[in-house]
Amino acid sequence: MNWHESTRAVILPHIKPGDWLTLILCSIGVVMLTLRLWSGDMADKAIIRGGGKIFREVPLSRDQQIEVPGPLGISIISIKQRKARIASDPSPRQYCVRQGWLQQAGEIALCLPNQVSVELVGSRRMYDSLNY
Repeated sequence: MNWHESTRAVILPHIKPGDWLTLILCSIGVVMLTLRLWSGDMADKAIIRGGGKIFREVPLSRDQQIEVPGPLGISIISIKQRKARIASDPSPRQYCVRQGWLQQAGEIALCLPNQVSVELVGSRRMYDSLNY
């Protein structure tokens, strides 16, 4: 008899049916909380900012491309199939373009050198404010 089998032989007889019920209910509770707290709401609209001010608020229900002027040039925001992304930007490192498609409320793409951002919002806010 190895260590694992002897440990099981000592522990299992002491676990009663109520203990199993508690373990199962707690496990279900953890899974439900994880799904609820770590999955974002679907986004309804995109808030596009340029130079720290709201440039435009657009619904995600209509596919479109929006040109946003910034200090370095024009950034192009693409909205397609209820998702948004910064398709092109004159910033040197292209981090905001590489971020790809945003689809859940609370997601944001920032092009700091060009001072352009896209934030997706849903029926409720995930936080009070955002500054950059």
